[in-house]
Formats: sequence, structure tokens, C-alpha cells
Amino acid sequence: MVMAQPPEEHHEQEKQASKGEYDPPNDKLIEMMVGLSIYNQQAAVALPLSIYNQQTTAAQPRLCEVHDAAAADSFSSAFLEARRSIIDPRAYVPPPPIGQKAGPSAPSQMHPGLVRMPLPPYDRSVPDARSFAEGRLRRSIARGPRNEAVGMLSPGAIGAACGAHPGGHAYMAPPPYLHGGTEEALLLALSEETPESIVSYACDLLESRHGQRLFRLVLNHCCQQLRDRIVATITWDRKSFGSLCTRRPDEVVHIISSCETRRSMQLLGDAMLQWMSHNQMRYLLSDSKRLKVLQAFIMSSPPDIAQFILKAVAQNCTRLAYQPDGLSLLQNCLERVSRKQKDDIFTQLSYQSLFLAQNSRGNWIVQDVLRKGDPSHVEIIASCLRNHYVTLAKNKYSSNVVEWCLRVFHEGERSVIICEFINYPHFRDLVTDEFANFALSTALQTCEIPLRNVLANAILSQNITVRNQHCMKIFSTLAKYGFM
Repeated sequence: MVMAQPPEEHHEQEKQASKGEYDPPNDKLIEMMVGLSIYNQQAAVALPLSIYNQQTTAAQPRLCEVHDAAAADSFSSAFLEARRSIIDPRAYVPPPPIGQKAGPSAPSQMHPGLVRMPLPPYDRSVPDARSFAEGRLRRSIARGPRNEAVGMLSPGAIGAACGAHPGGHAYMAPPPYLHGGTEEALLLALSEETPESIVSYACDLLESRHGQRLFRLVLNHCCQQLRDRIVATITWDRKSFGSLCTRRPDEVVHIISSCETRRSMQLLGDAMLQWMSHNQMRYLLSDSKRLKVLQAFIMSSPPDIAQFILKAVAQNCTRLAYQPDGLSLLQNCLERVSRKQKDDIFTQLSYQSLFLAQNSRGNWIVQDVLRKGDPSHVEIIASCLRNHYVTLAKNKYSSNVVEWCLRVFHEGERSVIICEFINYPHFRDLVTDEFANFALSTALQTCEIPLRNVLANAILSQNITVRNQHCMKIFSTLAKYGFM
């Protein structure tokens, strides 16, 4: 009977074989990745396979289940299982060229391969202590400089593996034994592929935070033909593209801003066309992330390609005005629509001005209509706001609309506003109101002399102290025109 080799000797032989077969990559893309610490982190946290298997024999099934269950900010389990064959033992071997280029460094007190590094204590008092990504290592805290990658190994241990970092801080990432090493090893294997091969995994790379860094590096240094291929890849499945825009809107916006061909813009427009349907519009209005993607598309694409979005915005302009991102989208569309479409949008907004003026977002679009609209739009707004000026002046948001009404209305309509103010039974409370006092001050500045004198005498007859904190602007205006 042939005796099987002990597990320790078998793994040690595999490690020695993998070291002998190591071939350092010379591709230009890999050199850029070294500067961004994507490749460096594998060398820094690499552990010998013998130590790795000894420490994780009992815990490996449980850790793999936890890793596969963490869908957020990591690769999907199906994507990893299908590509485990491309991961070789070199993923756990420190690449010699990186350490040689970085220069010698002081040896650490304990080699990371001999001692299992414990998790640091959970201390919220430390300003730069931050949790790991969602779903992974929830109870642990990673310390490190702000805006830099963080992890579990000390700078000394990393320096012993890959040398000192140029900025004085070493890139720190969780050791492989904490999460199985599948994601990091797969990223290392992909980093050795050509940019064309990396682009084919665009949708999967965008699901991982570290994969996003690899993908953006390729996107920023590739030709326009390869960027068109990226757009074709992410828009192939319309449903997946919608989910990608919801989960990774910033990355999609970056892709849109980098497109320079009509073909790419047409592919993106075709993928967004289903969002503009009547049934999907109500969901789109409450999805700020997809609205952000639409706004980036309108700003980058020609008007003829984005015409379907402009028509949908014109039909739903009132509902968009109530949303933070919808308001920004509406304002950008107003700069690109035709004269007839702009007139139709302003007319719809003018008829809803009473309700929009009291909204924290809608009041801005009413002010835009007053500044840029035709006299017909101003007349519609005046008829809608009449008999409501006192209520609007006492509101935090609509008081700004009342001030613009006093600036753009003709003298006859201004007199209607002033008479409504003066005939208010509690006029003294209106003068001392924290918001209405600005509308009264603007009225003193914009009205002609006869109407200004009437308003000034009405304010002075209330015998309000000059030191009132809400009347200082009014008294300053009265003194400017010689009433005090």
C-alpha cells in the first residue's frame, strides 16, 4: 500500500512549484495598476499556502458561505464559481519585481505568515475608523488614513512583503484567510489579461468595489473603439442595465461622459427608452439614481438622440419639479428643448404655480418662469397667486416667489399685492414676520413713489421698535428713501 503524503508536505511542494513558475507581468496596464495598489495588495497580504490551509481547515466552509452570501460590493457567487479555474497559486505568492522596485524595507517583528493577525477592537472614537463593506465583517473596524484603502495588516508587515509606499502609507487590505481570497485572486488573474478581455467582464467588475478601480483604469486609458464595446456590453441586457444604473449610478455617469460617438449614445438611448413609458414613469420619478443617469445623458448626447426624453419631461414637468434630481433634470431640458416645447412646459408650470411656490424645490422653477417666461406666463402666475400673497409671504419658500413677483410685475399688479398686505388684519405681525419682512422690504424698493409712500406710512404707523431683529432690513430701506 502506498502511503499518501502528509498535507503539509504536499502543500509545501505546491508552493515551491508555484514560486518556480512565477513569471512577472510586463504589461503597461499592470504597471499602472501597481501605482494604484490594485496589484500590490495581493503581494502585501499573500500567505504561504501551507500556513493558509493549516489555519483555515476548520473555518473554510463557513467563511466561503459568508463570502458567497455577501452580494453587495463583491462578485456574485455564480461569476466566481465559473472562473475559479483561472485562479492559480501565484495569487498567493509575493511577486519579486514589486518588492525590488520598492527597495529594501525594515523587517517586521513577526512575519504575517507565522501568526494569525487578530481583528482590531471596535472603537468608534477613532475619527478614521470605518466599517468594512456591507455584509462583510460587520463587527470589525478597519483603521487607516481617510480616503485610502484600509484593512487588517500593520504597515510594518506590509512593508516586509512589498516595500514601503511612496506616500509613507502602505496599502492595507483584508488577508485572504478572512474571506477565502476568491475575489482578490480573481482580480489579480484578470489584471494579467488584455484590456479586451477585461472589458468582457464589465458588468461583473462594476459590482465589486475593487473591480470598479480595475474597470475605471481600463476605461480611462483605452481607445474609443473599446469604449464603444463597453457601452455595447453593459446595454446588451436592458433589465441588467436598469439595475446597474440603480446600484452604480456614478460609474454609469462616468461611462456616459466618456462616450464620443453617436453609436454609443444611440445604444444608451435605446436602453433608457423603456424608462419613459407611461407605466414606468411613476417609478422613475421616485428613483433619484436613474434620474441622475438621465441628466448626464441629456448633457452629453445630441438633442435628436435625446428627443424621447425631452418629450417625456414635457409631459411630466410638474411632477419632476417636486423632486430634487427631477428639478435639475427639468432645468437642463429647458435649455435644450425647442421654443414650442419650452412654451408648453412654462404654461403647465404657471397654472400650478400656487402649489409649486410653497414647495422647497418647486419654488425655484416658478422663479425661472418669472425671469425667463413670456408676459402670458407672468399673467397666468399673477391670476393664480392673487388673494394668496399674505400666506405666501409668510412661507419660507414662497416668500422668494413673492419677491420676484414684485420685481417683474407691472405697477398695477404690484398695487394689488400692496393692498392685500395693508388690508391684512394683523399687519403688525406681517411686518415682524421672519420671512414676510423681506417681501415688504422688496416692495419698498420696487414700487413707484405714490405706492411706496402708502406702504411706508402703514409700516411706520405700527410703532415697531427699531431694534426688532426681523425689521432691520425694512428700517434700513426706509432710511435709504428718507422716511426715517
